[in-house]
Amino acid sequence: MLRIADYAKRSGIEWYEVMRLCISDKTTIQPLLILTHGELRVFELDDDEMIGDFPGQGPIPLAFEECEMNPAFLARLIHAKFPVVFKPVTKNREGYASDFYQLGDMPLRPPGLEKFEGMDRVWFAFNKIVSIDLENIWIPNEPAALIKKPTLAAKMEVAAIKQTTPHTQYISHQFNNGKSKYESWTLLKKLAIHSKGTEQIELLGFGPLYLKRDRKDPERTVRYSITKFNAPDDGKTLNKHAFDNAWSRIKTRNLHKTSTKPT
Repeated sequence: MLRIADYAKRSGIEWYEVMRLCISDKTTIQPLLILTHGELRVFELDDDEMIGDFPGQGPIPLAFEECEMNPAFLARLIHAKFPVVFKPVTKNREGYASDFYQLGDMPLRPPGLEKFEGMDRVWFAFNKIVSIDLENIWIPNEPAALIKKPTLAAKMEVAAIKQTTPHTQYISHQFNNGKSKYESWTLLKKLAIHSKGTEQIELLGFGPLYLKRDRKDPERTVRYSITKFNAPDDGKTLNKHAFDNAWSRIKTRNLHKTSTKPT
């Protein structure tokens, strides 16, 4: 294992450029988060919709575990101001406060949580404060194939990408990585929630972007812009219907390319 900052220095590039390469569809290398402290606590909703500790499950330590990162969280880290801090869950007069996550929404995921897959009434929260710094992000040792000198074809491909819309590049990335249309749209909405139009995120397959959910149709429309949003209706809109149509076009195009390859 090698810290991503150390690998960046050795390679003569910035750490965020290494992370961009890690989450592109050109490599399968994924950064890992290794903390020196922190705990997760597991909760369960009962039949009365009251939340309490999951029976028989104690706190899950995060220290020195190789934690995977949610793609939405990983994309945010490229433009993060470190340290990124998660506060522990607290109680209010009605019981526990907010800051709960379901398994698929957790920003980081230590090993051993597979037993909770498919359990919709299970929630997670940080039991102790978690502070993430650049020094906590690692990649596999010496990924020789990660940094490649761009070929002429690669440069032409980048030029073509810049002439298309962000969501088509995102869809191509998701489709080529075996993601479904549903989970790709859901991830896009999560990125919009994280960005809120003011925090730059990394849109997988495209690059830096600002997203937000449309105020009139938050479930079916997102807005995007290469600059920060200054007004509620800034940016361009992408609704679910247009997303589905773009997915169908890209799917058909990619399947056609596969079927016409020489054998």
